[in-house]
Formats: sequence, structure tokens, C-alpha cells
Amino acid sequence: MIKSGLVTLFCFWFATIIAQELTLTPSQIETMFLKQNLELIAGQMNVSIADAAIAEAKVWDNPELSINDINVWEAGHEKQFSVELTQMISLSARRAKLANVEKVGKEIAIKQFEELLRGTKLDLRTSIAEIVYMQNALSVIENQKKFLEDVISGYQTQYEKGNVAKNELLRLQIALFAIESEINDTQTEFNTLQKTLKNLLAVEPKTVIVVTEDKSNLPSPVALNLDTLTEIALNSRPDLQIAMLQNEYHKKDIIYQKSLRTPDVSLGVNYDRYGGVWNNFYGLGVGLQIPIFNHNKGAIKTAQIQLKQSELLAEQGQKTLQNEIVESYQNYSNAYVFLERNLKNPALSELDQMLEVYTKNLLSRNISIVEYMDFMDSYRSTKEMLLKSQKDLKLQFEQLQFSVGQDIK
Repeated sequence: MIKSGLVTLFCFWFATIIAQELTLTPSQIETMFLKQNLELIAGQMNVSIADAAIAEAKVWDNPELSINDINVWEAGHEKQFSVELTQMISLSARRAKLANVEKVGKEIAIKQFEELLRGTKLDLRTSIAEIVYMQNALSVIENQKKFLEDVISGYQTQYEKGNVAKNELLRLQIALFAIESEINDTQTEFNTLQKTLKNLLAVEPKTVIVVTEDKSNLPSPVALNLDTLTEIALNSRPDLQIAMLQNEYHKKDIIYQKSLRTPDVSLGVNYDRYGGVWNNFYGLGVGLQIPIFNHNKGAIKTAQIQLKQSELLAEQGQKTLQNEIVESYQNYSNAYVFLERNLKNPALSELDQMLEVYTKNLLSRNISIVEYMDFMDSYRSTKEMLLKSQKDLKLQFEQLQFSVGQDIK
């Protein structure tokens, strides 16, 4: 059905560029997406950046070497100079506390990647559903065009024999022009969908992706428990987990900022040559910051306010999530019931057969052109309504999965 419906589309493409057709199932597209999406690849690098930050936080401060008191006027063996080597030592284990902050930062980076994946997956699956809909819509229009071309061919023969009026043939030709114009507009929309999907897959621009339909049945809303879905979402939604981790991050940061109130100690050794009573002097030194003016109160207060802020945002996130689940579930349930009810209508399964019957009756002059065109309009609107209902059901299901935060089995 897809192949026959896209004949005009592919002819249009091949007339302008040398295109490579790539036929894929939705699962194959997702596999390519996970391997080739450049945004995901870049997002994964944030985890490595967080690992580097953890490693950096654990590293001691570099020792400091200074050479002083060089006597530039004196030459030879008795030249005066001094050398000092100092090392800063933390009494509050601030490096370990900073490493704990950065470890939470890494967990946040992992969840941010999962959130990126969740969002781009929805974009991908939406694009797939839209392309499948467009392919089938093109098939419907192409089918109409084929029957109308047969009618016009028959009427042209009858017109040449003087059996039909010119205005009747013209009416059919105008209808064909309208269909061809609609095919052109649909192709433009299809090109936009192709661009979006190819961007997500990072494939060759000249590739034409044909999506084969996924025949798997979607679960009935009756089989889904709203409370269970909400519980799963509360435990697995990356955006909510990020909000909870932000609380932990600020708690660790408060501990770290408080540790900075404790002054660091510097230990040093020095050597002085011809600078005093002794020709060669070796000494030890200890330095201690005196916390008179700066107690790091501003940074501590900032971290405490950020903690309260993140706690409020996490609470709001939970409420928002629960409302999203209810909305997505109700929308999916409505779409499921609507499509299921309409699929039981026997007239839908007879539409293609009726189009053929109407075409034969028109050529046999058993019905008028007005009756035939009225049926053509009903045929297309009914077909498009059915295809749109199928697409909407798929999109609502993907939105529900997006709200839950994981695939619903």
C-alpha cells in the first residue's frame, strides 16, 4: 500500500536529485537513532566532564616553590640566595567534601542525559507516526487519482464520439487538477517530515526514508492502572529525579561551604645561603589564615537559600507530574475508545470496493458526475479521518509513555 501510494512522491524526488531509498521499521529507526544522533552523543560527554570534575576535586593544591634574596652583585661560590617550598594543607577535608558535591553533579549529568533521551525519543516517535500517516494519506489520494484518470480516459473517448458534453469532461479534469495540487502540497509537508527525521538520525541528506507500519496492538486503557503509572513516573522520571538530586547537591554544597570557614594551614621548608648568621640555614615554617573578616557567610547563605528553592521546585514537580499522567491517560483513553468504536463500522471496510463500484456506475452512466464527486469527497474525508484517528492514538500513547518516563509494556 505504501509503495503504490508513494509513486508520485518518489518520481518527484528522483526528477530533482539522485536519492537513495531507505526502508526501515520503527525499531530499526530507533536503533539508528541511539547510535547516530549527534545531540545524544554530545549529551553523553557531560558525564565524562562530571567524572573529570570529581577527579579534579580530589587533587591536592600544588606546592609552591619560591627563590628569593638573590644577591645580583655578588659572584662566585659565596653568592647569597634563599629557597622556600610550601604546601597548603586543609584541616576541614574540603577536597573530600567538594568531591562529594561533584559526585552528585555527576548523577545529575546522568539524569540530564536520560531527560535528553526521553525528549528526543518523543520527537523521533512523533516523526515516525506523522510520516506513516502522510504515506498512507498519499496512498489514498493516489488511489483517487488513479480511478479519476480511468474515468477521464473513458469520458474522453465518449466525448470524441459525441456521447458526453464538454462541460462534463471539463468538470472531471478540474477535479483531477485539484487532486494533483493536493498531492503537491502533501509532498511539501512530507519533505519537512523527512528533514526532521533525517536530522534525528544524522543520515545522508539525499536519503528518502520509507517507514513500514508497526502492526503491534497498543494496550487497552482498561489494562493500565493509573495509580501504577503514577508510581512508576515518580520513581523513574529523569526530570523529577534531577529535582531531587538538586536538593542533595545543595545539602552537600552547604557542608562544603561551611568547611571553607576553617582556615588552611601551609607547611614549608626553606634554605638560606649566606643570608644570616649561618652560611647555610635550613628551617621549617607554618602558616595559618586568621578568619577575622571572611567567614564565607555569603556563600553559605546562598547555598541554604538554593536548597529551600530546590525543595519547593521538587514538590511542584511532583504535583505537575501527577497532573500530566492523568491528562495523558485520559487523552489516550479517549482516542482508543473513539478509534475502536469507528473500526466496528462496516462501511469503512467497504470504502475501496464502493469507490470501484461508483466508478463503474459513472462510466455506465448509471449515476451523475455530481453523485460521483460527492462520493469521492466522502471517500477521502472518511479515509483521512480514519488515518488521523490511528495517528492520534499512536501520538497519545507516546505522550503517555513520555509522561510515565519509560516504555509501557
